[in-house]
Amino acid sequence: MAERSDNALKRITETWLERADVAVYVMIAVLFLLAAMAMGVYSVVTFFQHINDDFPLDIITSINDLLLVLIILEVLGTVRSYLVTGTTSLTPFLYIGIISATRRILAIGAATTLGEATSETAFHHQMIDLGANGGVVLALAIALFLFSRQRPVAPAAEDDKEPERWA
Repeated sequence: MAERSDNALKRITETWLERADVAVYVMIAVLFLLAAMAMGVYSVVTFFQHINDDFPLDIITSINDLLLVLIILEVLGTVRSYLVTGTTSLTPFLYIGIISATRRILAIGAATTLGEATSETAFHHQMIDLGANGGVVLALAIALFLFSRQRPVAPAAEDDKEPERWA
């Protein structure tokens, strides 16, 4: 009798925790969506407010802001995927890394264009940063390519057989 009571308590606890987990993920998804929308609006408003200042810099800043929106949307997509499938994937994080490194490359390009490197040492540091971020983009692109070449694994059958590879 005590064993049945323990099992019932475990089931109730597991159900409650599962629902709480889903509720937190939904709340996070909504917050990411609001953040992406707010950043998108901010990017457009800021671009048009400063359109007469320094147009090339405004374009780079706007692209940088929009890439941040893409990063937020990729994280939101990961949360949505978890809510639908109950699992996460490596692919969105590879995209996020590529976009983040690209944002940094744009920021370095803008700083170099504006002459923010006041010394030769600062310029060398920017070039090292640029090369490192270029290497990150290349490495993540190769990882994404290799990851995409993997054939998907079919879901496990209900009789607990080994998963079969899709043709």
